[in-house]
Amino acid sequence: SARGESMDDGFVVPGQHDGMGAFEGAGGRVVLVRNHELSPSHAAQTPFGSNFEHRAKADLAKIYDPGTNNQIAGYGGTTTLIYNPETQSVEKQFLSLAGTEWNCAGGTTPWGSWISCEETIAKKGGDYAKDHGYNFEVPASADSGLVLPVPLKAMGRFRHEAVAVDPRTGIIYQTEDRHDGLIYRYIPRSRIKPSAGGRLQALRIRQRR
Repeated sequence: SARGESMDDGFVVPGQHDGMGAFEGAGGRVVLVRNHELSPSHAAQTPFGSNFEHRAKADLAKIYDPGTNNQIAGYGGTTTLIYNPETQSVEKQFLSLAGTEWNCAGGTTPWGSWISCEETIAKKGGDYAKDHGYNFEVPASADSGLVLPVPLKAMGRFRHEAVAVDPRTGIIYQTEDRHDGLIYRYIPRSRIKPSAGGRLQALRIRQRR
């Protein structure tokens, strides 16, 4: 689907398509959750329209960063598409995560969700009402609508890139998008619920300081 097209929820397809995850849906459909790596320089590519004409349709309680003046500071997030492989058509698409920034990569989970990662460490201040640099979980569902954005703070605040989940233990491995970035391991309290908290570790090579 091209940027600017109307979606089923009244918003428009955002720009800067990036990492995405595909899931098996009902009736042979494919549920695709797709990142949009939007930053403050991409105001014309937001799901709210090139002139923010659809902003009033947004439930600010479901916008992670509504901005300091309720102008919506985070332009990124995810959209969800329901694709029919038999007819090769998109049957439904909608905004599923909003108010985040630089949603670059992430990863699928064995329990049927997409973890979308913010590749930024923008701090609260100026237009921002909240800190950024977190992961967010989006269920791969045809009926999720715009989800309540819960930052997975225990997974760390940094320039996130990708995640990979060990299906046996629920441990999540993370990469960081910077030249001196680290490899992280998140050990969750719950094997299928990263939002329940856990322990964050960074990989260290003993022979090197």
